[in-house]
Amino acid sequence: MDGYKQLYSDYVKTISDVKIPESTLRDLYRANLIQKKMYEKVTADITPIQEQVWARHILVATEDEAKAVLDRLNKGESWNAIAAEVSTDTANKDNGGDLGWFPRGVMETAFEDAAFSMKVGEISQPIKSDSGYHIIQLVDHEQERPLTASMLDQLKQSTWTKWLDGIKANKKIETFDLWKQLVPTEPTVPAS
Repeated sequence: MDGYKQLYSDYVKTISDVKIPESTLRDLYRANLIQKKMYEKVTADITPIQEQVWARHILVATEDEAKAVLDRLNKGESWNAIAAEVSTDTANKDNGGDLGWFPRGVMETAFEDAAFSMKVGEISQPIKSDSGYHIIQLVDHEQERPLTASMLDQLKQSTWTKWLDGIKANKKIETFDLWKQLVPTEPTVPAS
């Protein structure tokens, strides 16, 4: 306890040297703790086992391009070759547009609705999203599949962000640029 008190005292002195009062530090810690508790409450129902699909896609800019991709696929051309050639999703175009496994809540709604409604092996019609037009192929679908740790974190973060955006949409938020008054116009270098 003595060590903690000494560390705390040293830290308070450090921030007071730059004119940050201890009350501001305490307010920041309090706000951080409240945010963590709210995050835990909002994401409490997210289970580590979820319905998931494994899909791959080819993303293009226009509906006409998507129809041309679909036509090429229907004529028997290789999915992987077409994805490498035309997909604008540079993160996965060279591995056939493979998106791996994902649950609901991490992709755009139109994309998810299409992927989760398809049969294994089925190829979709063009699906419009904010990114462009997708041709999706469902590789597999499981009702109960464990999430990876990173996917669980991503799903929790996505749920938190949607909840927070919903709260903000119903509030009038004012932003004050008070910090601009505290920023020096010329740098100061302490004397050594």
